[in-house]
Amino acid sequence: METIKMGKRGTIVLPAKLRKQFGLEDGSLLNVDVVDGKISIRPAYAYEPEVWSDEERSYFILINSMTKEEWDRNLPDVLEMGIDPANIRGLSPSHRDTLPTEAEWDAHFRTAREKRSA
Repeated sequence: METIKMGKRGTIVLPAKLRKQFGLEDGSLLNVDVVDGKISIRPAYAYEPEVWSDEERSYFILINSMTKEEWDRNLPDVLEMGIDPANIRGLSPSHRDTLPTEAEWDAHFRTAREKRSA
């Protein structure tokens, strides 16, 4: 155990050995807790979510449409972002044409359920 001295405004300096051991550097985040009358300090890990461009969001919205009707329901959201579906990288301009209708989708799964239960 090492003893450290608290400075003005409550600042403390962690020994270099501990900073190196835990990979801490200037600006590292730390969690501070009080447990059973003791102060506990441990490294904090902040997760920064990936930020998608409007084109990437549009791609995921449309590529995950399972039927023509769902595509049609999702299309206004894409157009509202100012994205032309024909210009989305990785998405075929004819993708909607490859999708089943909701009736075809339902019939496919009804048939599959019937085969499993037979």
